[in-house]
Amino acid sequence: MGLARAAAWVGAACLCAAAAHGAPDVWDDAAHGRGRLPRIDDQLRPLHWGQLQILHTTDIHGWFQGHTKLSPPEPNYSGDWGDFVAFAHHLRRRAAERGVDLLLVDTGDLHDGNGLSDAFPQVPPTSPTYAYAVNGHVSDQVFALADYDVLTIGNHELYNFSVAKDVYEDFVPRWHGRYLTSNVNISLPDTPGGAPRSRPIGARWTRFTTPHQNLTVQAYGVLFDFRLAAQGITVQDPVAMVREPWFTESLRQPHVDVFVVAGHMPVTGDPGWDAVHAAIRAAWPDTPILMLAGHTHVRDCRMPDRRAMVLESGRYLETVGWMSISNVSAPAPTLARRYIDANPRNFAFHAGLAHVGELSTARGRYVRAVMDAVARAWDLPHLYGLVPQDYFLDRFPAHANHSLLALLTRRILPEIVRPANPRHTHVPTVVLLNSGSQRFDVLAGPFTKNDQYITSPFRDDFLYIADVPWRIARTLVHALNRRGATHNPPGPAQHAAQGAADSVFQRYLGRQWAAYWAGEARSESAAPAATTGRPEQARRLDELRAQLAANESDSPLLDGRASLGYVTIDACPGPGDDTVHTPVPFSADQPEYVAAHPEPPPDDEARVDVVFVDFILEPLVALLNDADAGRRYTSADAHRWGNVSTQWLYPRFAAHAWRPQDAARAWAELDTAARLHGYPPLAKYDTYAHDPYDAVRAARAAHAPLVFQPAT
Repeated sequence: MGLARAAAWVGAACLCAAAAHGAPDVWDDAAHGRGRLPRIDDQLRPLHWGQLQILHTTDIHGWFQGHTKLSPPEPNYSGDWGDFVAFAHHLRRRAAERGVDLLLVDTGDLHDGNGLSDAFPQVPPTSPTYAYAVNGHVSDQVFALADYDVLTIGNHELYNFSVAKDVYEDFVPRWHGRYLTSNVNISLPDTPGGAPRSRPIGARWTRFTTPHQNLTVQAYGVLFDFRLAAQGITVQDPVAMVREPWFTESLRQPHVDVFVVAGHMPVTGDPGWDAVHAAIRAAWPDTPILMLAGHTHVRDCRMPDRRAMVLESGRYLETVGWMSISNVSAPAPTLARRYIDANPRNFAFHAGLAHVGELSTARGRYVRAVMDAVARAWDLPHLYGLVPQDYFLDRFPAHANHSLLALLTRRILPEIVRPANPRHTHVPTVVLLNSGSQRFDVLAGPFTKNDQYITSPFRDDFLYIADVPWRIARTLVHALNRRGATHNPPGPAQHAAQGAADSVFQRYLGRQWAAYWAGEARSESAAPAATTGRPEQARRLDELRAQLAANESDSPLLDGRASLGYVTIDACPGPGDDTVHTPVPFSADQPEYVAAHPEPPPDDEARVDVVFVDFILEPLVALLNDADAGRRYTSADAHRWGNVSTQWLYPRFAAHAWRPQDAARAWAELDTAARLHGYPPLAKYDTYAHDPYDAVRAARAAHAPLVFQPAT
């Protein structure tokens, strides 16, 4: 289905809420700008160009409209898909002018996490558009407006068979053999009513020649050993895949200049990469191998040997990865990488443009117009309320006022979940929630329908078990936390895999914060490996500090005055981040489960209702049986607790506590606070006729105050 047809379909299938609710309830992103450009004084590191470069994206999870909030570090990631399409266009032009080559590579997980991919309208099976009412179908068409050279699949394309089938039938054909799934098959009949036959979702591998350097590239697409796919989907362990006859035969080609492997596998800790690298290296001992990774949402890099590099490029359109190789045929080619903050300022800088206003292209503007049309058709700008302050998932301890978990336990669970069932008026209630159900921060400013899909995308219903002694009920949250989320029995597949990826990402943030501020890595550098487990991390941090100290342009990293953002320490040479940042604060004090207990506490033997999300039913029943010798609990004891799910917690709370009164004034206050902190004013990037930082430079020249003054 063509993009114009898709836009017409969504417009007909779902009426825009602006018509139903009136303009005050719609947040008009186009009128207020798309997100703020980064701070004026950020120090940028240039890209290293070679014979062949790769522009890499991964784990976009539907964030095609970029990050639009004003709270740091969100302005670092304010670029949308239209900006990225324009950026790729300018880089291809620069590559052609240099006579070198540029490839675009994506490594999967295109949806699950944002309204543009997940909020598709529900239509009945009798509707002619029913086949297209699939998570990610329309956003995949937005994605396809970028001209990729190599793509592969992620685990989020495989939990639901209808999604995988849509990828196979509608998305893969668009790429003409460039969408690669070397170890992922789908079973479908060849004819209606026939027996299902297993076949690769995409091509197993491909070869092509680059236009400027005439390099022969051989490419594969690999997924980690994923075991939670829907019935009808098979994923082969990459360790076994490399022993397949087709793979061995593919390595017998007469000539290859460069191998490119697109893999939805983490750089560190996954045996798949080592297996693929070893198999290729056994047949081609001297040929460069460029490997693009994904899944754990981190910025990471390592070099398995001096002719090979593995690069992972973050998440949520926050990062665009860059890999380059020079001296391709030399015994020791030069490999380099950058993690690009995905915003128009950085895009314009790396594209060699004079200012942000030159970034815009006709195709980029078309992409933006399509996204706006889909968002309005699906009611994504619908305004539920104005968030009065930032609430963070892991920047503060769980008991702090700016903690999202504290907001849940103190306000949302007691005020939204507890009253969902009239039993709460006469029976004390304990409400339990797994913190992994929350995917992103809730930031100051407008909270829209789109934010609902970003913050709490899983739809878990609330259940309850009645007549539990309070002496037992009050211990359940502690028992769950002792058990840990990793010990849950298999539940919804997205929860399980997402929880594993999130834990890696949280450790990544924690290492940045601890190493930078506490000097933990420096003190560990002299300790034995068996004691610390991190001597290599410590050595790399010391090397980076020495390099940065010798470069005055990078000095803000050392004195803490740089803007907030990623400060990545990986296993590849030199600093990787393209922007000098101070790491975002991180607190490891984040329990796996939280609870809202009744106030005041009942007597020990009083009977209470235990309310919880259905995802934790099995471990909760097991804990109750361990603690209560006088009763045998089963899943049959659990009943639905009112009409509330995790997906609707924030919309209902916003309507209750964050009412959108005087939205324009509140937004203006946030805008003023951000401008005083050194950020340029909001505007549409494609309408700039001059450098948007001119106003900020003028304010600084006039010694205007630049102290952050948060809105009240």
